Amino acid sequence: MTAARGTARKPAGHRGPRAASEAGLTLVEVAIVLVVSVALIGALAPSLTPVVQRAETTAATTAMDNIRDQILQMLADLNFKNFTVDGTKTGTQVLRLVSDGDIPPTVSATGSATWQATVDNTSGLTDFLARHLIFNAPRGNAANAYTTTATNYWRGAYLTAPMDPDPWGNRYAVNVEYLGTSANDVVVYSAGPDEEIDTQYTGNPLVAGDDDLIVLVES
Repeated sequence: MTAARGTARKPAGHRGPRAASEAGLTLVEVAIVLVVSVALIGALAPSLTPVVQRAETTAATTAMDNIRDQILQMLADLNFKNFTVDGTKTGTQVLRLVSDGDIPPTVSATGSATWQATVDNTSGLTDFLARHLIFNAPRGNAANAYTTTATNYWRGAYLTAPMDPDPWGNRYAVNVEYLGTSANDVVVYSAGPDEEIDTQYTGNPLVAGDDDLIVLVES
C-alpha cells in the first residue's frame, strides 16, 4: 500500500512572480511616468501661455467695465459731474482714483509716471476707489461722506469689498479729473501683463500703449 503523499503548502505571505509584478509600479516605472509627464508639460506650456493671458485680460477688462459702470452710476445718483475730496458738489475735485494693488514699477518712454501717483490722505487728490464707491468716506474719513438723505444721494455700496487688483497684482487707476471737461478721455487703466506703464495720462483719444488696457469712461 502506497503511503499518501502530503500536499506541499507555500509559506504564509509567499507571492509568486506574477503577483509581485501586479502589486504596483516599480521605481523604474514611476521614474518613466514622471519623465513623460514633465516632457508633456514642457511641450504644452508654450501653447497654454496665450490661453492664460487671454483669460487674465478678459478678467481685467470685465473688472474695468464694472468700475466704469459704477462710477457713472454713482455720479448719476448724486447728480455730480465729478468726485470731490469732501463729498460736496462744489468741493475740491479728486484727480485720480485707484484700486488696491501694487503701483506698476516701471514707466516706458511712451508712458506717463502720473499713473504712479500715490494715495494722499491729506489732500485726497489721489484717493482709493473704495472710499467713494464702497465705504463713502473720501480721504478715509466718514465726515467727508457724500449725502445719503437728499433727493439725489449716494446709494452705494456700488462695488464689492475687498476691491481686488488686476490679475497681475497691480492697481486699476482712473483719471477722474477730466470728468465733465471733454478735454481728455477719462479711462479705467491697467498696466497689463508686463506691469509696465506704456500709456500717456492725457489724450483725446487716449490710446493704450503696448499691452496696457484701458476702458473708456467718458470722452
